Amino acid sequence: MCLTLNELANQTIHNMIPFRYFGKLLLSTFGILLIAVSCNNADVDAKKRPVSVVYGIVNKEGVRTNRVNKGENFVFSLVITNTSDEDWYVDHGSVISSNFTELYKKSGSGSDSLLGPAYLSALCSFQSGVFIPAKGTYEVNIPWVEDKSLTKVPSCGLSTKQNSYLSEGQYTTKIEGAIKVFRADITREISLNEYNLTFQVQ
Repeated sequence: MCLTLNELANQTIHNMIPFRYFGKLLLSTFGILLIAVSCNNADVDAKKRPVSVVYGIVNKEGVRTNRVNKGENFVFSLVITNTSDEDWYVDHGSVISSNFTELYKKSGSGSDSLLGPAYLSALCSFQSGVFIPAKGTYEVNIPWVEDKSLTKVPSCGLSTKQNSYLSEGQYTTKIEGAIKVFRADITREISLNEYNLTFQVQ
């Protein structure tokens, strides 16, 4: 049977309609699968990481900043929040050994100069960890220049380093450690290298 051009075009369009809707159906199904996978991944991440970490430089008033005035002190602030509905413990040894107060002065040549940490050593209690209740927080504040009024290290005492106020320039941290949190027979590690920062002294 021969068809005119108009009839052929109409039949072609008619035959394509199911394929068009079939394509939409495939896209919808694929989108649902992606959402399901994303949700599952979010659930897994939440189970693996029951705490959130906020790290930064704060001034004497406790305000987070990336600029420090020359001749002024500043504080390395680390706040761990238990975002779960269960109690956890922080291994304070992992916090103290994470070198989060180790400071470098940046150089235009690319060779950064190590200035050292804000303390020499720490003496902590014999308890295995610091308790963080569900939705609670654990906060560590260590000033660059010794100042007991700005220092907060739960369950630990520090042997401080005699640092001087910083000169003008750009400074950075190079944290490589990880914080351990645990409960019962479950332990989680949170790497700190993603929290490295750079700030300016002016």
